[in-house]
Amino acid sequence: MAEIELIKDAPRKLIGIRRKVPTTELSAFYSEVFPKVMQWIAERGITPASAPMSMWCAMDMEKGIADAHAGVFVSEDVEVDGEITAGTTPGGEVLKFVHTGGYDSMGKSWMRVYGHAKELGKTPGAGWEIYVDDPGQVPAENVKTEIYLPIN
Repeated sequence: MAEIELIKDAPRKLIGIRRKVPTTELSAFYSEVFPKVMQWIAERGITPASAPMSMWCAMDMEKGIADAHAGVFVSEDVEVDGEITAGTTPGGEVLKFVHTGGYDSMGKSWMRVYGHAKELGKTPGAGWEIYVDDPGQVPAENVKTEIYLPIN
C-alpha cells in the first residue's frame, strides 16, 4: 500500500475557475473547466507548471457541495480576467499521497490522509489534487492522482 509522505512545500500559484459544485456534478465541472483554462492559458502563451489540478477551498459534507478551484499551477503571477481567477496554496508541512485507481475511490484515500493528520495531532487545511494521468488515456485502475493536505 502506498505511503503518506510528510513534505515541506512552498506556496504554489494557480489559475483556474472556482465554483461551488454538488459533488455529484464534479465530473461535468472538470469536463467544462479544464478545456476552458487550457485554452485561456494557450491564448496568452502561458506554460502550465502542472497537470490539471483542483484545490478544495471548502467542502460541505452534509449538503454534498464542494467549493473547488480547478485549473493548473503556474510559475509566475498571471493577470487574470473574467471567470479565470488566481489562487495560492499554503506553504509549510503537507501530507502527500499518490492515489492509484479510479476517481470513485478517491474518498477513501482522502479519509486515509485526514486520518494520518489526526494521528499526528495536526489540523488540516484546504487540500488539492493533481491529476497526473488522463483517464481517457490510462485505464481507470492505473490512473494516478497526487493528493496534498496542508497541516498545522
